[in-house]
Amino acid sequence: MFTRKFSMLIVSMVLLLLVSCGGSGGDGIVIAPTPPPANLAALPITAANAQDITADVLVAVVSTIDIVDILDIIGPADVQGTNPGLAKFAINAIVQQTVACDTGEAAVEWNDADNNFEVSTGDTFDIDFNMCFFEDSGTTLDGLTSLTDLVVTGDPLNRIAPWVLELTFGFDNLSGTDSTGTVIVDGDVNLDYRSDDNIVENIVITTASLTTQQAGITETLSDYVLTQTFNVNALTLVLSANGILTSTLLEGSVTFETLEDFTGTFEDNPSAGQMLISDPSSSVLVTVVDNISVLLDIDFDLDGIIDQTIEVTWAELDID
Repeated sequence: MFTRKFSMLIVSMVLLLLVSCGGSGGDGIVIAPTPPPANLAALPITAANAQDITADVLVAVVSTIDIVDILDIIGPADVQGTNPGLAKFAINAIVQQTVACDTGEAAVEWNDADNNFEVSTGDTFDIDFNMCFFEDSGTTLDGLTSLTDLVVTGDPLNRIAPWVLELTFGFDNLSGTDSTGTVIVDGDVNLDYRSDDNIVENIVITTASLTTQQAGITETLSDYVLTQTFNVNALTLVLSANGILTSTLLEGSVTFETLEDFTGTFEDNPSAGQMLISDPSSSVLVTVVDNISVLLDIDFDLDGIIDQTIEVTWAELDID
């Protein structure tokens, strides 16, 4: 769960639109999303579908965890010398006013709120992709995206602590197409990312509504809040996530609530944590045994009595 998996393409889009502005097509990174299990049964939750429903919820959570890869945005850039990602983005927005698509085009508009020619509080960015194809990644972007509600305190671009970076990524039916298919993203993601010492990093990710469509499957995260604390030195993570997942595979919605924070080490499965997933008539209590296995306690009728317990491995959940 604490490994990298891009199921909703959120970060892939963000990294591409911010990093690919460096002047040559293909600098951005797009990783094809993994669709939810094709055999996921409809609600209510039963012994037959509890594992798939649990995996679907956790995959949705993991897809938003990946937005902590914002480090690729505020850290040193891979091109253009030492300009950090956002600064590089701003500089090229001024100089070029376009993103370097191999075919197609993308118009960039930067509103430098205080006219200081630096990325700072109050600035906004809008990008209009028009069948913008990047040959190196084999990806075509089409649609609108934006960066708003920017708050910069201290110097997050050069990671001089203490620092704060807040922003909202907006997607207006932004589509990404590669050889595996097309993903369409609509909605917004709010990020609050901060550190007092560059050792402990605190991230809060929220969305009122974020919808993705892929291969005939539509999923929406709503009323979603994720909090994560990452210790850079110890490589430990503490995470909680609450919200609602609506899916055409589920043929309905489930609410998920973290009852005990998920804890573990980076690039490994959680070793502790508990989450309750429920619909109006059933539930599954997900309890982490260790970084190998998980218990699923299923209540078929919400009478408060566990009707069946299933033990599965993280590998069987297949979310990493």
